[in-house]
Amino acid sequence: MHFYIHIPFCRQKCPYCKFALTPIFDDLKKKRYLEYLKKEIREYFFKLEQYDEKLSGKTIYFWWGTPSILSHHETREILECFPFYKEKGVEISFESNPEDLTKEYVRWLFELGITRLSVGVQSLNDETLRAIHRSDRKSIFQALNAIRESLSDFSWISINVDFILGLPYAKPWEILENIWDLHTQFACISHTSTYILEDEKYPKDWKANSLTEREIKEEFLEILGYFEWKDWHHYELSNFSRPRYECKHNQSYWDHSSYRGFGLSASSYEAWTRWNNAPSFSEYFAGKINDEEILTSEQIEIEKMMFWLRTDGYDIEKCRINREKLDEFLREKLITKTNEKIKLTKTWIFLIDHIMSELIS
Repeated sequence: MHFYIHIPFCRQKCPYCKFALTPIFDDLKKKRYLEYLKKEIREYFFKLEQYDEKLSGKTIYFWWGTPSILSHHETREILECFPFYKEKGVEISFESNPEDLTKEYVRWLFELGITRLSVGVQSLNDETLRAIHRSDRKSIFQALNAIRESLSDFSWISINVDFILGLPYAKPWEILENIWDLHTQFACISHTSTYILEDEKYPKDWKANSLTEREIKEEFLEILGYFEWKDWHHYELSNFSRPRYECKHNQSYWDHSSYRGFGLSASSYEAWTRWNNAPSFSEYFAGKINDEEILTSEQIEIEKMMFWLRTDGYDIEKCRINREKLDEFLREKLITKTNEKIKLTKTWIFLIDHIMSELIS
């Protein structure tokens, strides 16, 4: 079982963000939300009647909004709601914004038991960072220096940096250069996520001030080549890590494992059923659930196929697929097949949605 926690507060909301969160809050609103969040978590484990040891050794993920807006005390109180969080082998991930990461704050997180710290870099171009309302380049380097200095006593902790291709004012090959730059200067980085901004998330004036679709794709392929050269594991379409530093929590989604989300708009999946908490504060405080859906075995297999094509490949014996299309894609080298496992070839990863729809037609 895997758990994630939605912290729906940000100092500023990024223009491309579609999550349920607010940049307008005060200490009272934050306190009320956190009290209800902790109540939701405690009630979940209370309803289990007896703590199930099978839950141990799993994952907790502080996600959405800005978890690093939490104080040390607030973070500790949330973690203490999980009966297993101090057990050996539990992965606890924590997303952060660079401006929050002082050396003191980072050490607090590590002492609390955070085992994986993710830093939202996005870009090292100050013009881009201003346009998307993010921390400036100086803050990013200060944060990474604070992390590096703190890791002397916590060498086992995984450090991730996030980047986004397709942001405004980016120059060709700039994100690749940014990744190279940070990896050269900060050997403590053990994981990197590189996302391509989805078209529907572009504000109206961004397209004209961004790279072309072709430039973005070419740069992403070069980024793949860089991580191949480093001998890192490309374990999901947008995620790269040193061996054994993969994010276990994210892998649980791609493996179609059960997970439970806590907080505003958080989604959950258990026993073939998927649902979301309400996206408004008033409805969430009232305990409202939205979009409950019971999945069929066929839906689950199709979703597994979609996830596994994004990762290490899919066993074609596990799902009914269009064999004519499979043979066609193999001939055209859009996919490869090894021991009944199919996988997208590097050049054609951008056609994943098309390939999926054709294989299941």
